[in-house]
Amino acid sequence: MSLLRRSSQPFRATLGFTLIELLAVIAVLGILASILIPTIGGARVAANKAKTRTQFSQWATAFEAFKQEYGNYPQFATNGPQKLVNPPGTATQTTGNHLFHDLLAGTRRDGSALTGALTGNPLPAIAQNPRRIRFVSFTDADFVLAADVTAGRNTNAQLNYVRDAFNNTSIAVITDSNLDGVINARDTAGGYPGVVVSGGTATIRPTTVVTTAQTGGIHAGVIFYCAPPGAVTENDLIMSWK
Repeated sequence: MSLLRRSSQPFRATLGFTLIELLAVIAVLGILASILIPTIGGARVAANKAKTRTQFSQWATAFEAFKQEYGNYPQFATNGPQKLVNPPGTATQTTGNHLFHDLLAGTRRDGSALTGALTGNPLPAIAQNPRRIRFVSFTDADFVLAADVTAGRNTNAQLNYVRDAFNNTSIAVITDSNLDGVINARDTAGGYPGVVVSGGTATIRPTTVVTTAQTGGIHAGVIFYCAPPGAVTENDLIMSWK
């Protein structure tokens, strides 16, 4: 009788993990995280580099269209061919002037018409682009916004600065100023502009990556470059011609 009673009782399976099993699962998850996190971070950096190169390509195309229309490239520098996209004194609001934007867009950042004097060094946008032609369509992703400053992505940058995909505002642009088809020492008086590494303070110049000899150089009408996060040497620069 006792045997029957014992056999009639339902079997209760043990549920849940043992401590050893739980520790094993945690260890596996830790290993997977150590593998995936750097991969995801690397993919994000690669994507931003690709976006920045796309920006450079669009801007370079606009420069070439500008030259086709006016016979020369846009000018930004007050001290010769050497220049940065965001020179000192760039306007801090979307209603202000930004020579790089205004020349290529044919309007102010707020959509208002180009106006003002026709003289200066460099010449203002209305003097260089008198037909007010739009050579490129900028988006908010091309500029530092108030939300970027609030979020800490651009703590030291002024509003209205042009930025790359890394929120970096230190971007160099050099044009073939003498229109000989090559950018070299003739077009880079004072050397190549240094750019600040995104997220840091170090400055890098492409002094040996490109040929600065009079007979050498880069066969292009305009070049752009910037320094992504973690850049250490000039070979780490994002360069429009490479």
